[in-house]
Amino acid sequence: MVMEIQRQVNAMLKMELHGVNLDMLTNQPVVILKDPAAKRFLPIWIGQFEATAILMEIQGIKPSRPLTHDLLKSVIEQLNASIRHIVIDDLKEGTFFAKIHLDNGTGPLTIDARPSDAIALAVRMEAPIFAEESVLEKASILTEEGENDEVERFRSFLNSVGPEDFGPESGPQG
Repeated sequence: MVMEIQRQVNAMLKMELHGVNLDMLTNQPVVILKDPAAKRFLPIWIGQFEATAILMEIQGIKPSRPLTHDLLKSVIEQLNASIRHIVIDDLKEGTFFAKIHLDNGTGPLTIDARPSDAIALAVRMEAPIFAEESVLEKASILTEEGENDEVERFRSFLNSVGPEDFGPESGPQG
C-alpha cells in the first residue's frame, strides 16, 4: 500500500495557479497552471462561472451571498474535513479530469470533480494543486524560457567534461 501511494506521489507534479485568461480565438476562459520547475504551462479551458469564481477568490472579492464553491468550502469545514490536495489526473478526448483528496479525520476520501471546480475549491481552501505527469506530457506547453534552461544545462555539461571523461568503454569503437 505504501509503495503504491509513493508511486502515485512520484507521478504528480505540484503546480501553481498562473492565472485565468480569455482565449481570444474561442472567447472562452482558460485557467493556466504552471510547473515552476520545468517551465511548463497547462492550459485548461473552463466555464465562465468557474472562471469568475476563481478570479473573485484570487482578487479577494467576497460576494454578498456564498457562491457554490464557497458553500462547498463551508460544508467541508463544518464536517471537520480538509482538502489535502487536488490532482488533475487524466485527459481523455480533450476533456480534463480531476480528483479532490480530502481528509475527514477518519481517513482519506477521494472525490471525482471537474478541474475547474477542484481548482476553485483549492484556491478557497489554500490546498495544493498537482497534475499527473502523463497529463502534462499530453497537454502542457513548454515555454521558450524552459527550452533555454535545457540548452544551458546541456552547455554547462559540455563545458564541464573533457576527452578524458570518455574512455574506450564509453562509446562505439571506430
